[in-house]
Amino acid sequence: MTGNLPSWLQQIASVCPFLFPFETRQLLFYVTSFDRDRALQRLLDMSPELTSADSQERVTPRLDRRKRTISRDDILKQAEQVIQDLASSKALLEVQYEDEVGTGLGPTLEFYALVSKELQRADLELWHAPDSAGNDFVHQAMGLFPAPIGRGAKVGQISKTKTKFRFLGKFMAKAVMDSRMLDLPFSLTFYRWLLGQEHCLTTADLVHLSPTMHKTLRKMQHIVRRRDAILNDPDLSTVDKTEEIEKLEFDGCPIEDLNLDFVLPGYNIDLMKNGKSTQMSIHNMHLYSNLVTHWFLFEGVSRQMEALREGFESVFPLQSLKMFHPEELEAVFCGNPRDTLSGWDVKTLMDCCKPDHGYTADSKAIKFLFEVLSSYNRDEQRLFIQFLTGTPRLPVGGFKALSPPLTVVRRTLEPNQNADDFLPSVMTCVNYLKLPDYSSKEVLREKLRIAASEGQHSFHLS
Repeated sequence: MTGNLPSWLQQIASVCPFLFPFETRQLLFYVTSFDRDRALQRLLDMSPELTSADSQERVTPRLDRRKRTISRDDILKQAEQVIQDLASSKALLEVQYEDEVGTGLGPTLEFYALVSKELQRADLELWHAPDSAGNDFVHQAMGLFPAPIGRGAKVGQISKTKTKFRFLGKFMAKAVMDSRMLDLPFSLTFYRWLLGQEHCLTTADLVHLSPTMHKTLRKMQHIVRRRDAILNDPDLSTVDKTEEIEKLEFDGCPIEDLNLDFVLPGYNIDLMKNGKSTQMSIHNMHLYSNLVTHWFLFEGVSRQMEALREGFESVFPLQSLKMFHPEELEAVFCGNPRDTLSGWDVKTLMDCCKPDHGYTADSKAIKFLFEVLSSYNRDEQRLFIQFLTGTPRLPVGGFKALSPPLTVVRRTLEPNQNADDFLPSVMTCVNYLKLPDYSSKEVLREKLRIAASEGQHSFHLS
């Protein structure tokens, strides 16, 4: 940051990340990977009390900001142009939408969330998604991982796909550089590729991509081991070995009756030359299992992932991420884990949120609010957080890590107006919720649902 940090500090964090807790390494990452002003801004965001410190020597970060006005129509195409223009710039990207007055953090966070969603469109055919047929967007329980591409794919298709992944790399790097959260649920195997661990991937890693395929291949490997044990049994004659091997079955089905050829399951990709005309048998099952693993995890996705890493490297070095484990990268890029429901209990909300301007912790509306929020399921949580902040994810640490903290104030009404007739509103840039003093918890729940559902994708004065 200022040249005062010893070089070995970053090296030891990369070589021995287990020596430091995640929060320490994340702070070290921001302090050592980017410019001084970004490092200072990160420190101030994590320790707001430093902002009010009375010191003549306190250095204030001076981040250059580049504002871009975009349309909500075809946002992915516009995002590609914006990121292309600013990927190599140290300037902080700020987004404003056409015909909307809102600007600053809220619209910018929403921009990253909206582009994240667009990148999951099924028609882009970027992701392995066997369970998303007929859906507009990919929904992969184990997380996103590139769909394999065969060697014989058309040049145009390969070029188009690589362009999208190159953009994704730049988009991811720019987001983490600017401390913006993405909403892209990548698989653990994806993050291992990002860290350069692709040559260490084995069949075991398929469980993070396709548990069904992983289970099938494990069964095949077990059959292969039984076959090898028979072949190596010195007490059996050649005829006996052949008979025993022919008795081997897959879940009670003769191997030949499986009618599997050497084509990647779910894709029209030959695993080997003349794969479509080569039947799997007990004698080549080991080869089939190895090739399926190889194509799913390496051969079929190497061009996409190399393009992604190339795009990422154009913003800042991937080497900086080596201080994190693959399991931690979701927190680095996306904030709080996508499946967590913790941290929404009434006590935590009371500790982390700040009632103000007409409300106290004992106010009826505040108690109603916390009780409603604590009852939310995952989808309702995401909807509320997007309404409040512009992005559907909380930072690592949940509500406690929101900066500034969630502040709930009483919405001012005229004496003759009924609070039950009004919806809550927010100021996303400062995590500010303007809440009418509703007559009951049921009314609050319904009004908050309407506001969160219908108040998306628009930034106006309230």
